[in-house]
Amino acid sequence: MTSPGPLFTAATSLTALTTAWEDMLVDDRADGTLTAGTRRFAIDAKTHLADLADRLATGAYRPQPLTPVTIPKDDGGSRQLAIPPVTDRIVEKALASVLAPIIDPLLGPAAYAYRPGLGVTDAVQQVARLRAEGLAWVAHADIDDCFPSINMSRLRRLLSATLTEPEVLTLIDLLLSRPVSGDTGPRPGRGLPQGAPLSPLLANLALRHIDDRVTAAGFPMVRYGDDFCVLAATRADAQEGLHLVEHAAAEIGMRLGADSSVMSFADGFCFLGEDFGPRYPPVLNDHRIVEPATRTVYVAKPGAAVRTEAGRLIVESPDDVELLDVPTGHVERLVLFGPVGLSAGARSWALSSGVEVILASRRGHYLGQLSSGSTRRVARLRAQLACADDSTRAIPFGRAAIEAKIRKQITLIQRFTRRDNHEDLAAAVDAMRRMLALLPDATTRDEVMGVEGAAARAYFTGLSAAVPEPLRFVGRSRRPPLDLVNAALSYGYTLLTGEAVAALAAAGLDPAIGLLHTDTDRRPSLALDLIEEFRPLVVDQAITTLARANQLRPEHARTEDGRAGILLTEAGRAAVIDAYERRMLHSTRGALPGFAGSLRRHLHRQAQRVAAYIDRGTPWAGLSWR
Repeated sequence: MTSPGPLFTAATSLTALTTAWEDMLVDDRADGTLTAGTRRFAIDAKTHLADLADRLATGAYRPQPLTPVTIPKDDGGSRQLAIPPVTDRIVEKALASVLAPIIDPLLGPAAYAYRPGLGVTDAVQQVARLRAEGLAWVAHADIDDCFPSINMSRLRRLLSATLTEPEVLTLIDLLLSRPVSGDTGPRPGRGLPQGAPLSPLLANLALRHIDDRVTAAGFPMVRYGDDFCVLAATRADAQEGLHLVEHAAAEIGMRLGADSSVMSFADGFCFLGEDFGPRYPPVLNDHRIVEPATRTVYVAKPGAAVRTEAGRLIVESPDDVELLDVPTGHVERLVLFGPVGLSAGARSWALSSGVEVILASRRGHYLGQLSSGSTRRVARLRAQLACADDSTRAIPFGRAAIEAKIRKQITLIQRFTRRDNHEDLAAAVDAMRRMLALLPDATTRDEVMGVEGAAARAYFTGLSAAVPEPLRFVGRSRRPPLDLVNAALSYGYTLLTGEAVAALAAAGLDPAIGLLHTDTDRRPSLALDLIEEFRPLVVDQAITTLARANQLRPEHARTEDGRAGILLTEAGRAAVIDAYERRMLHSTRGALPGFAGSLRRHLHRQAQRVAAYIDRGTPWAGLSWR
């Protein structure tokens, strides 16, 4: 008998089942009172959980019929739920916890419900942002009888294409095949049972077809479960969007509810319990931005000098004008561009206080940074070198890093797909998905980077079509960047690379020894590995948003006599730095299982997970977009 795979083992372990039981208790108490079944299970939960783990391990586990429960709806109607018994709810919760990191990255930017770290407020804010973009019309509808009408044969095919472990698929199939208890005995269930912990995750997977079809046609969509808004610039476009949703739903055997309608923000409408109008609810610029106690200081003024005095960090211009004066305790890192002086006192303070000092050229190329002593341990360095030299370990990591990057590039392109650019952007997404399909067969660094390069060419073609006409560009260019957007991207990547170097050093790794990128040209190769998924997630998102909001403009570009390429003006640098910082301060949870915090904290967490991969072979995977 073959051993079960790691996913099945993780989902059915006593630890996972115990955690699921404890989470279920919290949920039940939040609902008011514990059910009779929960109270009985709690009397000897330890024994029950051990027995459940044993039955799952030996293949003896069989789920029990669902119990029908009718609950009232706000509109006066009723909803039919089908509730699993306590033991099956525990199994489903444990299974959902290991499936979510696999299924969630497959979901596009339209889906907001049933995803850890996302909620009603996020969906409402996205609608408000799209309104601010000038999309004044909305098609609002829901899926009629959504969960029961999901085609189970199609869902099983989707799961088979997503999951590779037969034991997991068998367990899911057992759960999906449960009958519903009735007065005359058990009867077959329809679709996904509402009330089962696994159903919301699987419903999102089933409904992704609608999200993708509508988004690819250039209609921004915000879907919360089976309730959705499609936004458009005109009433005719909104009506077309509604017809498209109806057609996409019919393709997977579903239909829209009877209350489908097209309306404008001027007229007002209600979505997710929020009353939308021309200006309300407002866009909250600080939504999910958590201001830290310490901040990064960026100095890009040529000839400026940085010094410390009486517990304060002082930045002065070449003509001794004070540009900044802050307490040293408020400074987390220094980023210095070009000919900026750092006094001996400031250097000593930074090194003794563990403050990162990142050095970059005037053009924004990463040069290096000050480090307060070596964090490398001989055993760790040997392990890192061995991992880099072992293709059976380095290449799987490289594939995972590039998969995470391409998936985030796809999400970013989908996020900015509109009616005026949808053909170019949909073609880019199709090309990137073809590259993703080739990635599992890449067995060398060159093949992995070849897939990455082909996906990147399609991606930057799409990204160019997503920015306003005056900022359109032809492909990615660097050293030197040949246009404003590329100059801004390069500047942002420099900031990100410096932070990645520091995060890897803090994790005890040598940033120069890469697993995917080779250690040539004195590059911090492992830092380049680490930032692959953060490029679209942080920098590209920030720069594209700047460009579309007209906060990055042609006048932010400059040239130098006798030198090729484009540089950012002082105002351009300030805009990029501000956008980068705000993105790095974006706080979220659910991007990594059991972890929450800013994207900056997620960068450090991913560095720690790289160290765990090198040390112990702990599986590494990318973040979900949040």
